[in-house]
Amino acid sequence: MTIKRLFKKLVYRHKATSEDYAMWLKSKGVRIGDGTNFIDPVTTLVDVTRPWMVEIGESCCITGGVTILTHDYGWSVIKAVYGEVIGSCRKVKIGDNVYIGMHTTIIAGVTIGNHVIVGANSVVTKDVPDNVVVAGNPAKIIRSLEAYHDKRKGLEVKEARDMAKEYYYVYGKVPPIEIMREHFWIFENKENNLQNEFIDVNNSVYKSEEKQENNLRNMCLILKVMRSFWNMWRYPINRLYVSF
Repeated sequence: MTIKRLFKKLVYRHKATSEDYAMWLKSKGVRIGDGTNFIDPVTTLVDVTRPWMVEIGESCCITGGVTILTHDYGWSVIKAVYGEVIGSCRKVKIGDNVYIGMHTTIIAGVTIGNHVIVGANSVVTKDVPDNVVVAGNPAKIIRSLEAYHDKRKGLEVKEARDMAKEYYYVYGKVPPIEIMREHFWIFENKENNLQNEFIDVNNSVYKSEEKQENNLRNMCLILKVMRSFWNMWRYPINRLYVSF
């Protein structure tokens, strides 16, 4: 164990890493599928007052500041007025392959389907079906996952170019290829010797290998169209802006 990891373990204990937090939650009774990742466990809150009421599927990505609730303390107000204790507890179920954006709150009783993207700062108060993107307070369906996929595909090359140009403006040099870690499919294929940064991204999503292989083969067919993007790393910087 490295000194850095040991320090985190001593300070943050069961929230030192995603693996530590998932293991701790499971020990309490929370059901969590394989491949689920807590990006920032220190700022994540999963309600463990009744841990058996939380179920999280496989290959989910839960980012920093996310709160998952199974109960509330609203009965305290009712008791003060009516003298009754009326408990509140409802199950939260999150499906497979769900991304939950930063500082999102998931309210008790919510079921989120499979293959869902939840935008940052959302408050999810109602059930979410499969294959959609939701955002807002309260969270509402913004578009289908298919429409989101098409939108992202249409913007990827432009955003990668803009990122490279802004790097040059800030640092005064052509950016190293490593910074393109989430864009490397634009200019690489399986026949290349991928750098470690690209391999890490390629292998980061649980159970995606089969579809990944098929798509990489398809990418080879259109690779020549994208070669101008790859060439920007070899051109003098004054040609970078001409080619884009």
